[in-house]
Amino acid sequence: REAALADDAAGGGAAGGIKPGTQCKLNGCAMVYRDESSLREECQHHPGVPVFHEGYKYWSCCTKKKTTDFTEFLSFTGCTRSLCVFEEDPTKKKKALCRYDFFQQGPTVTVSVYAKKVDPEQSVVRVSGNRLSLSLLFDFVNTFNLDVALSGRIDPDGCKVEILAPKVEITLRKADGSAWTELGTLETDEPADMAP
Repeated sequence: REAALADDAAGGGAAGGIKPGTQCKLNGCAMVYRDESSLREECQHHPGVPVFHEGYKYWSCCTKKKTTDFTEFLSFTGCTRSLCVFEEDPTKKKKALCRYDFFQQGPTVTVSVYAKKVDPEQSVVRVSGNRLSLSLLFDFVNTFNLDVALSGRIDPDGCKVEILAPKVEITLRKADGSAWTELGTLETDEPADMAP
């Protein structure tokens, strides 16, 4: 306690623990912390997650901009503006950015979310005729949420979820058998009412 008070008195305060050169924690932002004025700077970032599908790389929040080149993918300008974040709140569960992908095979679409040590008691997957919503707790403290308006209709009764060691696999049965060019449209990264 005395060390924390001494740090505050020396001008440490909230930003005192941030070292100059620390990069913003938001996806796609290249801003680095210089001094306390950095806490008031706006940055452009991606609120979505990276998607790697059939050789293409893109952000789930910017599905129209895709590339096959990883360096170009990293240089995509963010689609959202907010204040830079240089340190994480240790009291909150960490929102993690999981990689997810999908593939089609005949009448099914399989969605793979790459998250290890998923807690099935604290995780929820919901499907309806045209929507997939999930909230996963993994590695004991990380959460990943996904809410997608699907590209086509599905038969919810024909869908299944498997929690495997390195990933969660959701198999969606297509209602009409048509080919999907993409999984769907990301609605939000916070699915509503997802309590287990």
